[in-house]
Amino acid sequence: MRVSTSSRPARTLGTGTVALSVGLGLLAGGLGTPQSVSAAPPALKAAPQALHAAPQALHAAPTASNLAAARAMPQVSAVAIRTTGTVNAAAKAQLAGNRVITEAAKHKGKRYLFGAAGPKRFDCSGFTLYVYKKAVGKKLPHKANLQQRYGKAVAKSKARPGDLIIIRSGSYGTHAGIYAGGGKMWAAPRTGKTVTKQKIWGKSYVVRRLV
Repeated sequence: MRVSTSSRPARTLGTGTVALSVGLGLLAGGLGTPQSVSAAPPALKAAPQALHAAPQALHAAPTASNLAAARAMPQVSAVAIRTTGTVNAAAKAQLAGNRVITEAAKHKGKRYLFGAAGPKRFDCSGFTLYVYKKAVGKKLPHKANLQQRYGKAVAKSKARPGDLIIIRSGSYGTHAGIYAGGGKMWAAPRTGKTVTKQKIWGKSYVVRRLV
């Protein structure tokens, strides 16, 4: 009985030793696992760097056609901007010219009176003075010879509706009207006549662009 009693602690201790060894082994294995997991992020972090490096490699070696296209793009954009600006300016000028012609036509049939500047009676320079101011806010002096100094000189072949016409004797302006297109102008002709659209007579005249 003593022999069997004394052997039980030895088996108990052996089981405990085995259990302790297994526990330590598991603990050691558990501690080992985080180390292997923690080692993974550097490899994962390296992947995005490789992905970011790919576009840089592509950009580093552009083709000849891509370089040519890149050089051409700013030039095309600049031309497009200039063209758009020119078109817009021309459209605005045409609209302003149309307003001038529309205002001139409103006064058809009003009688001529020397020295009058509207709105019921006009002389020639009084008519142009009134129409430009009313239609587009342009101020002119009440004298045909002085009005020819305003605006920009335009070739007769380039005249467009709304331009100022000054008929001259030599270089002196004697009559004023507003170009209506087709070789005609709106004007207050002379005593006994009314505001009308008439043919531009003679070749001695200048065209001035005010709008």
